[in-house]
Amino acid sequence: MPENVTVPVPRLHHAAIPIASQRTVEPSATGNRPPLSIIKFLELSLAITCTALHYYSFDDGDLVTGFLATGTFCGFIVILITIMAGYLIKAHLHRRLSIFYSLLGCSTFLTSGIFIIEAWEHAFRTRTRDLAITKGSISIINGVIFLMDTIFTFRERK
Repeated sequence: MPENVTVPVPRLHHAAIPIASQRTVEPSATGNRPPLSIIKFLELSLAITCTALHYYSFDDGDLVTGFLATGTFCGFIVILITIMAGYLIKAHLHRRLSIFYSLLGCSTFLTSGIFIIEAWEHAFRTRTRDLAITKGSISIINGVIFLMDTIFTFRERK
């Protein structure tokens, strides 16, 4: 073989073999706090429950209460399904946006619940009234859960 001919040497690729120094272990993101996905699932479940109860007790007295409740319940079902889909595909939701949605959910669910209970508290005791009072109570509970979600998101460290 002539001396000035070079033979290519095959290179070994070690990218598929993990090296201990390349591995990163992420600390538990939840610590003592409940995972945010469980809280979001609970918020979604309560929003769907409020929507179902709203279907059976729609006559909330005035138009503003009906529109506010319908917009809150249905709007946050869409928002929470989108956030849950983002969790499933491991998409990053910015912390400020998550806090904004949680504060908005807190305020609208609390307001809807208060308006619904105020509209139905002096009505005759019927099945519709009982469903409406239950809907308002669940809405207030969901508003408190959104407030807790805001606090957990604010305290979360990245």
